[in-house]
Amino acid sequence: MKKISNFYQQLNEDKLRLILTLLSALLAWRIIYIQQGWVNVDSLIYFESARLFSIGQWKQGVELFQWPLYALLISAVQRLTNLSIQTSAQLLDIVFFAITTFSFTKLIQLAGGNKLTILCGAFLLFSSSYIVGDVLPMLLRDQGFWAAFLTSLVFFVQFYRTKRLSDAILWQVSIIIAMLFRIEAITFLACLPILLMFKSEYSLKEKIKQIAIINAIPILSVLLIIGALITIPSVTLSDFGRIQEIVSIMSDISNTFSVKAKLMGNVLGGYSADYGLIGLVATLLSIFVLKMINLIGWPIIGLYALNHTNKDARAPAWQMQTDTRIIFYSVIVLASINAWASLARVFILSNRYIIAVGFIAYIFAAFCLAPLISSLRTNRFSNQWQKWLTILLIVIFSLLFIRNILPKKAGYTFEQDAVAYIKQQQIANDQVFFVTDKSIFYAGASFTGRRSDHWQLIKNAIEDGTIYKYNYLMLYVEVDESLADKEKIFTDKLVQYNLEKEFYGVNRKKKIMLYVKNSALR
Repeated sequence: MKKISNFYQQLNEDKLRLILTLLSALLAWRIIYIQQGWVNVDSLIYFESARLFSIGQWKQGVELFQWPLYALLISAVQRLTNLSIQTSAQLLDIVFFAITTFSFTKLIQLAGGNKLTILCGAFLLFSSSYIVGDVLPMLLRDQGFWAAFLTSLVFFVQFYRTKRLSDAILWQVSIIIAMLFRIEAITFLACLPILLMFKSEYSLKEKIKQIAIINAIPILSVLLIIGALITIPSVTLSDFGRIQEIVSIMSDISNTFSVKAKLMGNVLGGYSADYGLIGLVATLLSIFVLKMINLIGWPIIGLYALNHTNKDARAPAWQMQTDTRIIFYSVIVLASINAWASLARVFILSNRYIIAVGFIAYIFAAFCLAPLISSLRTNRFSNQWQKWLTILLIVIFSLLFIRNILPKKAGYTFEQDAVAYIKQQQIANDQVFFVTDKSIFYAGASFTGRRSDHWQLIKNAIEDGTIYKYNYLMLYVEVDESLADKEKIFTDKLVQYNLEKEFYGVNRKKKIMLYVKNSALR
C-alpha cells in the first residue's frame, strides 16, 4: 500500500491522466467482452452502411444512412485490419472511450482540478450506469460524438484563455467532427463562441475579431453551401444530408406543437380546453426534469447536497475556475435547448440528446467528491453523519462500477443462443423465418432493413401464407398479458409445426419460440 501511495505522490497530473486513459481502454474492452457479441439494433444500420462502403457501394451506403461518418470509419478500420465489421466497430468503441476519458480529465484539469479531483472524475465516469453501463457497449455513433465533443471543449477553453490560433482551429475541427457524428453539435458550434462577446477585457473590435477567428471554418462552409445552391441548379439542400433539418426545424416545431396543443386541449375538455398549451408545456417540462434526474442519477445529486454542507469544500484548492464554470453552464443551457427542440419537434427525448449535461454534471461532481474524500482522510467533518454519508456514497459508486463490469445475466444473449442452436444443426438461413433484425444479423443473413413491429410481421406472414414456406420459425414474442392470445394463434395457425424449444431473455420478459415443421411436410 505504501508503494502505491509513493507512486501516486510522484505522479504529475498529465501522467495520471494518461494512466486513467489506458485504464478506460481496458474498461471499454471489458464492457465489450461481457456483451458476448450482443449488438444494439441501431448498430445494424451502421454495420450495413459500413459493409456497403467497404465493397465500394458508396451511394447505397449513404442512402441507407445520410450522416455517414461513423459507418465510414468502421469501413476504414475493417479494410485496414481485415477484421469483421462488428470487431472494427468494437475497436473504434475502445479508441473513442479512451479519447473521451482523456479529454474529460483534461477539462477537470483546466477547471482547476488537482490529482485527487481528476481521479474522482474518472471514478465517477467509470461508475456511470448510463454512459458506461448502458451506452458504451452499444457500438453507436454516440461514442464518437462524446470523444469529439469533449475534445472540442478542451480547445475552446484554451482559446477562451489564450486566443491561440491553433486552439481556434482545433476547436472548429473537433466540433465539426462531433457534428458529423450527431447533428445536435451544431448548436454548440453556432452558439458557444458567443461567450466571447461577454469578456469584459476585450474591446468590441477585439470581440468581433475573436469570434470571426473561432468561426472561420463554419462561416466559410456556409458561404460555400450557399454558393453551390445559387450557382449549381442540380444541387439542393437535401444533398447536404441532415443540414436540411436545421433549416426546417422551426416550422416543424411550430406545426407539431400546434397540433399537440389542440390534442391536449381536447383531453382536458370543457372549460379547461383553452389550457391545452399550458398543459402540454407542463407535461414536457416534467419529462425534461425526470430525464435530467435519470441521466445524472440520485447518487450524484446526493453528492452535490452533501458537499454543500462540507466547510472544507470552500477552500481555494477545491474551487472550479470561474471561466470554465461559465463555459460549463453554457454547455448545459445549449444541451437543454437541443433537448427542448427534440421534445417539441418529435415528442421524444432520448438521454443521448442531453448526454453533454451528464458529462458536465460528472465534472462538477468531481469537484464535490474530492473535498469530501480529503475531509474523510483528515477526519475534518464537523458532524459524524457527513463522514458516514461520504463512505456510503463511495460504496454506492463502487458498487455501480462493479455492476458495470460483471458478466451479464442469464438470457442476455437469448437471440444469439437461438441462432446458435439452429447453426449447430447446420440449417441454411433460407429455411428459417427470422423475425428480429438482430437474429438476422447473428445468423449472417442479408440485411433486410429495420423491423420495428415484430408481432405485426408474424401476423402478416401467417395471413398471406409466406410463413409456411419455411421449415423453421424463430418467433419473437413479449411475455406479457397478450402472450396467451398469441400462443393460441400459433396453436391454431401453425398446425404443421411443432414447438421444439424456447429461449428466454433476461428475467423471462421476452422469448424466442422455435417451431419446426413436421418432417413429413418438409
